[in-house]
Amino acid sequence: MHFPTKNIYTRFFHILGYKLINTPPPEFHKCIVIYVPHTSNWDYILGVTCLLGLGMPVRVAIKEFWTRWPFGIVIKRFGGIGIDRSHESKVSHVDVLAEAIQALDKCALVVTPEGSRKLRTKWKTGFYYIAQKANVPIVTIKGNYADKTAEFGPVILPSETLDEAMTTLTKYFKDSKAKFPELFAVDERYG
Repeated sequence: MHFPTKNIYTRFFHILGYKLINTPPPEFHKCIVIYVPHTSNWDYILGVTCLLGLGMPVRVAIKEFWTRWPFGIVIKRFGGIGIDRSHESKVSHVDVLAEAIQALDKCALVVTPEGSRKLRTKWKTGFYYIAQKANVPIVTIKGNYADKTAEFGPVILPSETLDEAMTTLTKYFKDSKAKFPELFAVDERYG
């Protein structure tokens, strides 16, 4: 079974009127990618489409249910990593995702630190701990719905503290133009 090539993703991104205004950093072959803002499913789809168009080895965390038969045949092929989100699970999501990254030669695990499409004034920080455990950088991408652009921003190295990383991210993403601006906020603890 053949799946779309990166040229198809690039065309889809451009057909929707979007453009990437800079080039990816060299660290993008094995990293955590955080895409902000995430106020609609379209934000996420556009971010992932942009990355696939660049040939990035995209992976996403998804409920384990979707990686089982029959959905898993397609979901895993498109980079889905199953996570058991039940309350009975004793497995650390950080450990599972860090091990998945370490097991691959190339991997760009896409995370939205806002955690949902609802207004969130305190971001989730699991992406930082996954990057620490996997010893990989965090690559940032800012989407701008107003002018239909995406751009790569600062790279957070594993040597940076959580406070340093979150301060950098808050400063960089504070002027993001979301599809639904009323649902977007940077982390108030660092702003």
